[in-house]
Amino acid sequence: MRPCPLAVAALVTIGASSTAVAQAPSSGQVAAGQTTTTLPDTSAYSPVARRLLALERERSAAIARHDTAWLATLYAPDFRGVVANGRRVDRAALFRVFSMDSPSSRFLIDELEVRDLGAAATVTGRLRTTTLAGEVVAESRYLHVYVERVAGHWWLVSAQGTAVVRAR
Repeated sequence: MRPCPLAVAALVTIGASSTAVAQAPSSGQVAAGQTTTTLPDTSAYSPVARRLLALERERSAAIARHDTAWLATLYAPDFRGVVANGRRVDRAALFRVFSMDSPSSRFLIDELEVRDLGAAATVTGRLRTTTLAGEVVAESRYLHVYVERVAGHWWLVSAQGTAVVRAR
């Protein structure tokens, strides 16, 4: 199935695709597949915050591979989210979205920030969807909520995407 880029952009806010895997990165850009990610300066990040940033990048790489087996180790069985178009999704619905491709779209992720709150953490960022020619066709901001339910294992339990209205 080949959905239109705008439909995918509304859903991809919770799961941007095709990003390479991180190894405790410092600031810079990484590009892989259809996604370019601008990484924050992690010099002041806690080890947990660095791990969560790496998980975010591993998550994106797994989405690009359509690796729902790995994604099931990250997304909590009781995951719930709201995508940029306001639609609620559970883990199964989100995994169906992850099986779709949009070859005419590219994704830019920036303004990433991880907040280590102890046994919980948030990751916020901005996602822009562009055409192959570089025209921005959609923009959204997102929030991912992680919880450490077992020592050392972080679950993505909730996500919210908000469409950014662009002035014309």
